[in-house]
Amino acid sequence: MLQNRPQLKRPPLPLVLAAALLFVGGGILTFWVTARRDQLAKTLPAGASAIPADALMVVALSSDEAQWRKLRQFGTETTQAQFDRLLAQWRDRLLADQNLTFERDIQPWVGPEITLAVLPDTTSSTTDLPPSLPAPELALESNVVMVVPIADPGRAQSALGNRLTKAEQLQDASYRGIALQQIDGNGETPLYAAVLSAETAVLSPKLPLLERAIDAYRGGDSLVNRPGVGKAFDQITETRPLARFYVDVPALAQTVAQGADPPIDPSRLRAFEAPRGLVGVVAVTSRGVALQGVGWLEPGTQTFATGNRAEQMPQRLPTGTLLALSGGDFKQFWEDFQAGDQLSALFPLRAEDVALGLQSATGLSLDENLLPWMAGEFAVGVLTPPPGSGDAPPLPNPALVLMVKASDREAATATFKQLDTVLESRYRFTIDSPEMGGVPVTRLTSPFDSLVMAHGWLEGDIAFFTVGQGIAELVAPSPSRSLAENSLFQATTGEAPRPNNGHFFANLEALTKAENSLLLPPLPQEGLLGSEAIEAIGVTATVLSDRQVRYDIAATLKRGDRPGPLPSSPTGPGPDAPAPESSTPDASQ
Repeated sequence: MLQNRPQLKRPPLPLVLAAALLFVGGGILTFWVTARRDQLAKTLPAGASAIPADALMVVALSSDEAQWRKLRQFGTETTQAQFDRLLAQWRDRLLADQNLTFERDIQPWVGPEITLAVLPDTTSSTTDLPPSLPAPELALESNVVMVVPIADPGRAQSALGNRLTKAEQLQDASYRGIALQQIDGNGETPLYAAVLSAETAVLSPKLPLLERAIDAYRGGDSLVNRPGVGKAFDQITETRPLARFYVDVPALAQTVAQGADPPIDPSRLRAFEAPRGLVGVVAVTSRGVALQGVGWLEPGTQTFATGNRAEQMPQRLPTGTLLALSGGDFKQFWEDFQAGDQLSALFPLRAEDVALGLQSATGLSLDENLLPWMAGEFAVGVLTPPPGSGDAPPLPNPALVLMVKASDREAATATFKQLDTVLESRYRFTIDSPEMGGVPVTRLTSPFDSLVMAHGWLEGDIAFFTVGQGIAELVAPSPSRSLAENSLFQATTGEAPRPNNGHFFANLEALTKAENSLLLPPLPQEGLLGSEAIEAIGVTATVLSDRQVRYDIAATLKRGDRPGPLPSSPTGPGPDAPAPESSTPDASQ
């Protein structure tokens, strides 16, 4: 039933995809490597009571060395070397200036996970400016509070006792009854510490942030009190994560936008205003990495429409689909797109430009001729172009298909007839009506055979429209093998709930081999996020309630050699530095 309140109705798939890529690619996942405990409790991140409630982002990283070693086995020889250098760099990011090493000074006593919280900058002397987030490469050196659980107090005292001194900036070396100390080091950036209890210590390069953590611990507003956070973590089913995280979505988006050069237009941030927060876990699987997240809305006027109606489209698309986007209601999907609630905030494509271009070319109004009958499950796919015939090189082929379960078949039929008339009279397309496996198909061919389009009906009132030579034959009457049977699709979406609200799928392994597709985006070939290391990415959204939505994101990775020891230098080259000769693919030649 429709509600009186405006509804989002379709969770923003691309929002979480972008957040996940930022989270994985930013380096904060790669901070600690050591073994402690087999499982982490399905609760808030360690030390949540000492994290101020206005934290922009919180990441709790497992200290299970076996999990990190398992992650390091993925990738090519080059990307494995890059990832190892990244790990080594971030492992000692805060420690190197203090002449500390993780293995010697932290590993003997640390607990099962270490929590990092990025806080808004409220210490700026320019009071007219809003709180800001430092650049990603500086974030862990400035606006961070690190909560470190103490598994062995005796060994902690033995390792660090003679390195702790009174905090030099304070006359009173305590705050609210808790001693403030400074780790004695030679670096320009100090590192301050406070022991909250026999089980918990906090560290920060800024004393005001350390005091804010103490305030939270002493009964102030902490992450524990943040509405929605605990309930969202309760929905997470993964019990042995590599990392757990929390993101204040609108606050983080605003601070990133304000710190950008040039600043990002606030109108581009509408997609990030509705979701109040996002929590989740990252886990290492047998095929790569999986992220499970839950986003929620605060009490207000907006809600998600309950119900997950996306069930059958993966069976309708062929197994060679390169890119796919599916959902439960195309009409609502487009209305969200038009309102700027999701895709338009992430991509330069504007809904009004698409609608205007369609009407100029065909005379069809998206709002009047198409959307009224498209309130059903849908899929958009870019397929592997079929091979050309003869000796001539194949022409670029769009290889595009759109399928929609029609909510009004009569209106859909009238729209297709109007399209046929326009293409035949205005653009001199020729029309024929072949049968494909018993399915009547209307095929439209442009002069000189430069473009072929087709439309028809599949079983279950599924209307399909294809663009490209030989594309209709791949979907009508049904594919010989479906996308649901593709092993990469199964690996990246198989753990998601069924039914759900839709998928996004990208077969990067096949994308790099497709030669004559007209619609494929340029892909990064090298680096940790390049197609040389990642085989496929899948994203699934599932509505849990009118205010909660779950996201399952998985990436299958290529498997590399067994990892060796990490680089020992805490101040070695950064992640973008060229690999040593012995690590390059050509070193043995």
